[in-house]
Amino acid sequence: MIEGMRRTLLVAAIAGAVLALPALAAQAQNPVLIAKVGYHNAYKIALRTPDGKLVQSIPAGTYAIVVHDYSKIHNFALGSQTENKRLFTTGIRWVGTKTYTVTLAAGNYAYACSAHFRTMNGTFVVTGG
Repeated sequence: MIEGMRRTLLVAAIAGAVLALPALAAQAQNPVLIAKVGYHNAYKIALRTPDGKLVQSIPAGTYAIVVHDYSKIHNFALGSQTENKRLFTTGIRWVGTKTYTVTLAAGNYAYACSAHFRTMNGTFVVTGG
């Protein structure tokens, strides 16, 4: 009886893993951008590629943006200047790592710390697909 239950649980676990593979593969296909803000409470914010290059121009498409927010006095907000629309923001008191999936159309984009937007900010261009 116990052996049969183990076999059933194993089959269920394998089936669940197989069903999850397409979703993981689709997520893995999105290019990744890495946002960092407030490391050691520094007044620094950046959006970079995985190899460390500052994002200045990228092609239109869907991206996974991994936000590393290290400080309770800063946050990371991303918006489209072209559409005058905020895409996402972390909380100022929030600290942690979160991944946002965003589809970026051609246009101008900006990111900033909401509390210190005059000194902690950056921009980039998304080019046609």
